[in-house]
Amino acid sequence: MVKLSKIARQADVLLDLMGVAVGSLLLVIGIETYRDGGSVGWPIAGSVLFSVNLWVACRRFIRHRKPTP
Repeated sequence: MVKLSKIARQADVLLDLMGVAVGSLLLVIGIETYRDGGSVGWPIAGSVLFSVNLWVACRRFIRHRKPTP
């Protein structure tokens, strides 16, 4: 029998980690675009997306490390 709650939990963790990866890629691409004469909005958007996704992932892992009373 497949436990859907376990699959959903694992998918949620995977999506949190993928968010950090996507944010870092957007930051790198934004910096390269800015160096090539593009808008400064790309690195700003990349850094905001990366920071938010990193905060979400860190919050998840900190919550899982704390023992429940």
